[in-house]
Amino acid sequence: MSGSSERGRGVLTEADRAFLRGDRALSSVQAERNARARIRDRVYDALLDFEVLVEHLAARDVQLVFGKRADEADGAEAFDAFVSTLAFLYGGVDHTDLDFETVLREGVNLAEATEDRGATVDFDVTYHALDVDHLREKLDDGESLSLTEIAYLYESDDVSPEELAELVGESRAADVDDGRVQSKVTEF
Repeated sequence: MSGSSERGRGVLTEADRAFLRGDRALSSVQAERNARARIRDRVYDALLDFEVLVEHLAARDVQLVFGKRADEADGAEAFDAFVSTLAFLYGGVDHTDLDFETVLREGVNLAEATEDRGATVDFDVTYHALDVDHLREKLDDGESLSLTEIAYLYESDDVSPEELAELVGESRAADVDDGRVQSKVTEF
């Protein structure tokens, strides 16, 4: 997600963003504890606010947020924001007694209900280790890599930039920038 300090406050203030990125040190251990507690409180309050947004934000406002702002944003910025949001929620649900598939199914159906329709949601996750040998095997077998897998290879000390370019293709290697895979790369 964009590191621009020119955007307004969301859940996090600019000072919060700088602190979490490690760009800003706080004056004491207690100040750090207080900052983390404020951030946790605001994150939880933001989660609760989504019910208000789903139930009461006008369709025109939703369209202006997603159809205009997100659509007009730099492709990587909007894509990374959506991916990070889903990753945060997926990881967050994993810390509860809730089942992510149930939460996902109900969320999709709540959204679809505004269009007077329901949906059948199939969610299947197959876990595998993120390691260079496994990812090389996937590529050798003609399988595609996810953005996260490509970023993992980029960050790995076991894969040189030249080998990465060879593995994923010269034209796609340029899409890996500072450890972040840009949104224009979908699958190889």
